[in-house]
Amino acid sequence: MPSPAIAPFLGATGRMMQYRKYSEASAVGFLSAILFTVFSDPVRSYVDFGEKWLELSGLPYQMNTALLGFIVGFGTVRILLLMRLQLFKMLLNYRGWMHNPKSTTTKMWGLMLNGMRGKGNFPTYYFQEVLPKLPVPDLNTSCDRFLASMRPILSDDDYRNLMTEVIDFKEKDGPILQSYLLQRATRTNNWLTDIWMNLAYLSSRKPIAVNVNCYATDRLNIPSTKQKARGATLIHWILRFHEQLQDETLKPQYMQDMIPMCMESYKTQFSTVRVPCPGIDRLDTYKDSNYIIITRRGLYYKLEVKAPDNDGKDRLLTVSEIYSILEKIFEETEASEECHQVSIFTTQDRDTWAQNRVKLMENPTNKESLHTVEAAITVFSFDDEKPSSIDENGLFTLCGNGTNRWNDKSLTFAIFSNGVVGVNAEHTAGDATLPGRMWEFFMQSETYTAEGNIISEQTRKKKLPVPQKINWDLKYMDSELETAKEHFRKLSHSFELVVSSPEYGKGFIKKKRMSPDGYIQMVLQLAYYKLYQKVPKTYESASTRIFSEGRTETIRPVSEYSAQFVKSMLSESATREQKLMLLRKAVQYQTQIKMDACCGLGWDRHLLGLFACCQELKRTPPALFMDKNFFAPDVLSTSQTPTNYTNKWTMETSCMGGGFFATNFEGYGVSYMIYGEDLIKFHVSCNTNCPTTSAAKMSDAINEAMNEMREICS
Repeated sequence: MPSPAIAPFLGATGRMMQYRKYSEASAVGFLSAILFTVFSDPVRSYVDFGEKWLELSGLPYQMNTALLGFIVGFGTVRILLLMRLQLFKMLLNYRGWMHNPKSTTTKMWGLMLNGMRGKGNFPTYYFQEVLPKLPVPDLNTSCDRFLASMRPILSDDDYRNLMTEVIDFKEKDGPILQSYLLQRATRTNNWLTDIWMNLAYLSSRKPIAVNVNCYATDRLNIPSTKQKARGATLIHWILRFHEQLQDETLKPQYMQDMIPMCMESYKTQFSTVRVPCPGIDRLDTYKDSNYIIITRRGLYYKLEVKAPDNDGKDRLLTVSEIYSILEKIFEETEASEECHQVSIFTTQDRDTWAQNRVKLMENPTNKESLHTVEAAITVFSFDDEKPSSIDENGLFTLCGNGTNRWNDKSLTFAIFSNGVVGVNAEHTAGDATLPGRMWEFFMQSETYTAEGNIISEQTRKKKLPVPQKINWDLKYMDSELETAKEHFRKLSHSFELVVSSPEYGKGFIKKKRMSPDGYIQMVLQLAYYKLYQKVPKTYESASTRIFSEGRTETIRPVSEYSAQFVKSMLSESATREQKLMLLRKAVQYQTQIKMDACCGLGWDRHLLGLFACCQELKRTPPALFMDKNFFAPDVLSTSQTPTNYTNKWTMETSCMGGGFFATNFEGYGVSYMIYGEDLIKFHVSCNTNCPTTSAAKMSDAINEAMNEMREICS
């Protein structure tokens, strides 16, 4: 692995990366050639030996000496670098740092890893080639963990049936499918990538609007209430983040500040669209895109993001320049009576939208306009709504009004009329940690005057780009538009969101020597049990980005310990000591399986991979895959949102969390964000059409559970 010491000479951009592998070896090779030539006597024996191999070259003695010196120097350095590369790869395969972080072995490993990695501003994708592959877990272990996670949820009869099917699977179909999956793992960079993309996302036919997309909200105290000022600043800094990805100057992300994480998904964070197709969608990325879409009141504008500076070089538009362009767009949209509701189609189920998209493209104007929107870097929507709370911020950002969210785009940014902002992210293109880092970058970078205006700069552009209005002809699709509007009205009204905070945070939990995440998961188990007297099938996401092309794995926090704990909390005969003991055991179990999931040893994705292999081989599905409980929906879909991504994080510049819709009609979506030592925010969602769920009641139950668990821990 090349050292970053030469970065100042070569530059740290993607354009120079192709030279980095050989730069050091070449430099040493040339130096060695010079030394061999100048000091030829001490190395004469080597030269004479080399002459036997180079005598056919027909070159003079001095040139042969120099050539031999270059080969020796270049070859020695390349061998050392390859050895260093292999050692670095071996170190990244060590997982003891997660299970035994304070052991002597882990400390020695950390010193070696940092030594091999070196220091410097590495290019964005610098470590991609050395990241380990996602492992294929042991078949028997995954089956046993699957059964253990299902035991507290199922009736005795259902569990016995499932156990019989699992035993049969381990003896018959399982080993065959496992062997095929292991072969797939050897010939692919990540055996799960296409399986997860297709089965979890692209093949789903339900609308991605509300159902699949997720949102992030604004900071608590916004620095400007002026829509155009906040919007111009947002556009500039988001484009600066995009520019860093283009130049590959965005620093790689690390776990525990030293283990490099996969950056592959950043390649689809911008300029990406999920295209509706019959049966299964596709994901398209336009990496050379150089413009954004700005929409307001149903009008769409294409704006190029760079323009020639006074020195003739194309540079990104400044905040002031974007602001002046926005003024023109606002002036035109205020006077116009046009309102194109074409984006309402992106809220439909995927097959219906695919049909409407084909019909839409029958018109040449629409075909060109559709391509313009889909190929853009991203979309910025200036909305008339005025969210007055975090709940409304999340609701309006995720749903929009049907005309201002192009739900297929990887990112759509909302700028509301009171200056509040939000981001709507399409989930197929990447997971929440990616836009989360970008969102933090923007909030740490934005600045305004005391009055909330932009900080003016003198333009240096020779000529600012003119926003080009995008035209649509939708007259022949009136019927389809009305159907889509009615569908969206029902869809958006089905989303209920409540954001709340308990009275204490992770500081108290850590003092009790428990994992904050495990503790919160038990809070959610207790809250649900208090409402329904049932143990819910629960999903919690874990990051697997320490592996090449890694995304997520499932944590199953439900266990015999968690079930016994929640039941004890409602039992009059259980003592405080018994409740606390069960809580600790439940948290310890969740912590262990969380570490296993992060290490690629979860059972969910493994069994999904075996299911996909069964389909690929066109085998008759085993009874396990046909069991109603194998793909049973999750009643609680949960995720912890990372709070900060850099050491520049402050509470003042932190967003107030994000969230998603409940994946189960009769369930809840719960996203939580931990701030400092004393604050936790829960985003609780559910479907308003379900008579048995209520985000408000679940939110209250969470706060009650937090208080009750504090009592038994005090």
